[in-house]
Amino acid sequence: MSSNPEEIHLLDYWQVLLKRRRIALTFFAVVVGIVLVYSFAATPVYRGTAQVLVDLEKNPTMTFAEGGGAFVQMKDSAEYFRTQVEILKSRTFGDRVVRKLQLDQHPYFIEQKEKAENALLPRLKKALYALFPERKKPEAPRPLFKLADELDPGLTDAVLKNMDVEVGKGNNILKIHYDSKDPSIAAGMANGIAATYIEHNLDIRVKPYRDAVEWLSARLTESKSRVEESQKVLQQYKEGKSIVSFEQKENVITQKLQEIMSQLVQAESKRQEAEVRYKQIESVIDRPDMLATVPDIMNNPVIQALRTDELTLKRKISDLGEKYGPKHPLMVRSLSELESVRNNLVLEAKKMLNAARTDYDISRGRENQLKRAMEDQKREVLDLSRKAIDFDVFASEAVSNRQFYDLLLKKLQEASLSSGINVSNAQIVDSATLPGGPRKPKKGLNLLLAMIVGAMGGVFAAFFVEYMDNTVKTPEDVEKALELPFLGYVPATDHEDGPLFMFSESKAVVAESYRTIRTSIMLSTAEDNPLQLLLVTSSTPSEGKTTTSANLAVAMAQMGEKVLVIDTDMRRHNLHKVFQMDNLVGISDCIVDHANLDAAIRQVGNIPNLEVITGGTLAPNPSELLGSNSMRELLTRLRGRYDRIILDSPPHMLFSDSLVMARLADGVILVVKAGETNREIIRKASQALKAVNPRILGTVLNNVDIAKQSSSYYYSPYYSYYYGGERNKGKKKTKT
Repeated sequence: MSSNPEEIHLLDYWQVLLKRRRIALTFFAVVVGIVLVYSFAATPVYRGTAQVLVDLEKNPTMTFAEGGGAFVQMKDSAEYFRTQVEILKSRTFGDRVVRKLQLDQHPYFIEQKEKAENALLPRLKKALYALFPERKKPEAPRPLFKLADELDPGLTDAVLKNMDVEVGKGNNILKIHYDSKDPSIAAGMANGIAATYIEHNLDIRVKPYRDAVEWLSARLTESKSRVEESQKVLQQYKEGKSIVSFEQKENVITQKLQEIMSQLVQAESKRQEAEVRYKQIESVIDRPDMLATVPDIMNNPVIQALRTDELTLKRKISDLGEKYGPKHPLMVRSLSELESVRNNLVLEAKKMLNAARTDYDISRGRENQLKRAMEDQKREVLDLSRKAIDFDVFASEAVSNRQFYDLLLKKLQEASLSSGINVSNAQIVDSATLPGGPRKPKKGLNLLLAMIVGAMGGVFAAFFVEYMDNTVKTPEDVEKALELPFLGYVPATDHEDGPLFMFSESKAVVAESYRTIRTSIMLSTAEDNPLQLLLVTSSTPSEGKTTTSANLAVAMAQMGEKVLVIDTDMRRHNLHKVFQMDNLVGISDCIVDHANLDAAIRQVGNIPNLEVITGGTLAPNPSELLGSNSMRELLTRLRGRYDRIILDSPPHMLFSDSLVMARLADGVILVVKAGETNREIIRKASQALKAVNPRILGTVLNNVDIAKQSSSYYYSPYYSYYYGGERNKGKKKTKT
């Protein structure tokens, strides 16, 4: 095994196979056995084979392409042979074989049909359908189409089921196979199917031409009538619309529309200019001081003269203001003249506004008039276009009908010539002969495949079972799941000398396991700071914590230590049964009253230095009692009297008692039952213990079935004698 637990090597896979070898070998034996029974019990099946040559060059296809008559069109070889295979597998062809070979009168096929009808599966289906009421069939007023009637659907199924078609590689050969329990039937049916195929292929090639002649004759008459009718409709349309040439009239109308559009563009431009001029004057008409900002106003000669007079009066008023006051007659007259000039300026601007408005209205009216004229011209153009479209439709239909009539006439002549084909492009090149031996079952090949499948399936089953097995089985599993030290393992054994194994010579390997665990615990701490108070717990019930506590206490007492083991599982007392003593006064009584301590402590008669306190009276509130100050005081008192105190606590995944006691203990030992405890449960148990910050010494792997393990962890010279030798013959192993 690799030193790095994360790495996986071939040796790991080999160990998995060794461990699950029974599953792999069982799967292998079952598969091989089933295949052998089938191979030797199955009825031999013979195969007859007939080979048919198909010449693609003699496979013309009528083509209605323009510009040519009927010509030979070479089909794609692969596509053609796929089509032939589908034809051979069709029910129509199967029914034709039944009719041609008169299989409904052949004794062999009559017997096979009776066996198929009396088979178990059809009878079960009939019995199952009989349990349900028959659904009423819908009544049809008349048949929509005629259904093909088969001579015997059962015989058709038998032919198609036993026939197989194979396309030769690199040649134009069709291999027709037929399987049968009778070799003569296999050969005869292969030849009969080949002959039927040649006949069927010839019918397929000739029938389209004969049908084409009939169909083309009927269509030709109809087409001639449509040609005459379409010519009449075209002439009537031209006369009704009084139109000689659509193209000439369309050119005149289109040219007139273009002229109107050109005039409209000019009118829109003039209207926009007039609108801009009008908007500019209108925006400053009420503000005389802003009139100078409009170019059209300033370009007016009258406005320019008035502006000159205004500037002259302003200078005059400025000069008079330096000599006279505001009420001087010259000042009053000048101001009056200035006001008159300004009023005239505004009046002149309003005249320009009215003129601009008139120009704008005239331009807008002209634009609207041209728009209406353009719309009228458009409608005339569109109306002419619609008439032209209708005319083109009638004209195209007339031309198309005429062309179609000519084409039908040509194809009718070609089809009449081609309908006389009577040469098939297929012929038998190798008739089927009596097969020399059965085709199946192939015993050697079946056995080889069974061995391969059995071996691969067995390996897969072994690894699948290993993958689905999420229980803890090895110390390596414990360390991965808990990330805690491994203290030791206890092998699975019977209970004839248990549950105390420290005095049984026949169980020396179990006793040695507990001594190893004892040594691991002692080596986990320094000599000057020994672990006096030990808590033994497990994640779930029945993992062997009580047995471990008792045997570990005996092992420590045998070293000369004064040991006390206490049953703190107040819900399920078991420690008194292990040591075969009464349970009248126990730890629950001592917690309530310390005066009961001396009466609760029992000496184990045949084990010096070992004393026991049983569970005592069942308590309604175990967690409160174990976590009370009275319990702490009691343990403090007992520490002064014993070298080692071992607490047998309940499983902490079900009850909180062990978590409460873990705070008081110097170290915690977690017992894990091999092959049964789930890794996820152990991981959660470890996390729950670590949450209360105790000192977890490690784990003990209990109930290890060494005979099923291949890991070197479990190798011991004691095992080969006590479990593999003559001494263990006839004993049935049970779990600790």
